[in-house]
Amino acid sequence: MAHVRPLVEGDIPAVAALHATVFGGGGGRDPQTLRAHLTEVFCRHPWHDGKFPSLAYEAAGGEIVGVLGVMRRPMSLNGRPIQVAISHDFMVDPRSRSTLAAMELLRVFLAGSQDLSLADGTASSRKIWEAFGGTTSLLHSIRWTRALRPSRCVVDVMRKRGLPAAMAVAARPWCAVLDAVAARSSWTPFHQPVPRASREDVTAERLLACLSDFSRNRSLRPEYDERSVQWLLEILGRWRSSGSFRKVLVRDVRGDVLGWYLYYLRPGGVGEVVQIGATHDSIGEVLAHLFFDAWRRGALAVSGQLDPAFMEALSEQHCLFDSGAFWTLLNSNDLEVLEAIYRGDAFLTRLEGEGWIRLAC
Repeated sequence: MAHVRPLVEGDIPAVAALHATVFGGGGGRDPQTLRAHLTEVFCRHPWHDGKFPSLAYEAAGGEIVGVLGVMRRPMSLNGRPIQVAISHDFMVDPRSRSTLAAMELLRVFLAGSQDLSLADGTASSRKIWEAFGGTTSLLHSIRWTRALRPSRCVVDVMRKRGLPAAMAVAARPWCAVLDAVAARSSWTPFHQPVPRASREDVTAERLLACLSDFSRNRSLRPEYDERSVQWLLEILGRWRSSGSFRKVLVRDVRGDVLGWYLYYLRPGGVGEVVQIGATHDSIGEVLAHLFFDAWRRGALAVSGQLDPAFMEALSEQHCLFDSGAFWTLLNSNDLEVLEAIYRGDAFLTRLEGEGWIRLAC
């Protein structure tokens, strides 16, 4: 009889095969590397706990036809420890009775002992999630994008909408001139002044201290240790399908820490931001440093998930906002937890959700 059971490390070869079926391969990884990555993300991450296992849907014949990854993430609410479960790599073999498998996996996940369930979902999975009593954080579902080379960005959008490739190539020299003028002219919103702040690479020890110090003013905040931070940085920097991973600490002229940013740089494309940390007073300088760093290294734009606390600063930096492809899905019986998220009083970035896993794959 088909049923949902805890996923164990011995299931990883079947999970890798399902991943290849659903997602069309391993994002450029060879099979052995993909299996090693899935083993770490499913079974050997720093928060692995038998009380919060990943889930497998096993068909009557013993074949795994559905998987829902579960990653425990400790957090605190006004100093009170809470357990958060992040769902990831939710996949069902399209050749099976996918609706039943998906519903059963999600039902078992949401029935777990966690205080808060988090997921990134498409419009269709959002409907299923809400049918089980979950909700959607509309603010955290917003994506922001800052154009760095606006002319090239426009041509790229037109290319995706049918502009012939030859015309796009012919326009590039003109775009390069227009974008150079925009970056160097202080009267344009795309001006890129050299930042006064300095930069250095973020170490796990420094990032841990920053995560603790800069999230103290949020009611809901993640709880990290050096091992978990080091593991995350290693995973994020290991695979370059999303671009080269940059981790930057920003200091003012006195040497004081203003904040940090983690993002994937993609020259000629859109850089994907994993996390930004700053105070209300320093976020403007940190954003300006990020945009200059990405522009200087050839990115057309940078984009990320909205932190509601920084919405004003992002708007002042001429960012555009849209709903994006994924919704931030929540489920909790603790109204205090949900209220903290809804009012933007939670430190929730891609690093605390499923977003970093998609980018690292």
